[in-house]
Amino acid sequence: MARASEGWCLRRAPSAASEAERIAHWPTTHGSQGCGEFLATGSAYEMVVCADCRYWRKPAQGLQPVDRGDKPWAWWAQAGKCARHAPTPQSEPGPRAFWRASHATDSCAEGLLRSHSDEKK
Repeated sequence: MARASEGWCLRRAPSAASEAERIAHWPTTHGSQGCGEFLATGSAYEMVVCADCRYWRKPAQGLQPVDRGDKPWAWWAQAGKCARHAPTPQSEPGPRAFWRASHATDSCAEGLLRSHSDEKK
């Protein structure tokens, strides 16, 4: 929630982008909006922070992009890449895929807690 009647839809993990170092931004929605996947807060899905998610990869020093976008260096130091979704096929041959950057404290409802065996990877 950002305000009483609006917040961010955190249902989906970020998808791959066609440009490197793209930051994941979740869409703002209003409390009166809904979708076909709507679930009340606290129901079926567990929100997992990126730092604890098995799909999230963070280099030891965080990410060091050429273009910081709209985030300060301190944010990038705690940033990693979400690999929850494989890139989708494109209509033209040859595009590259890049996973989006997210902060250790971001979260979504598609994450899964990292197991002890994941930590060794």
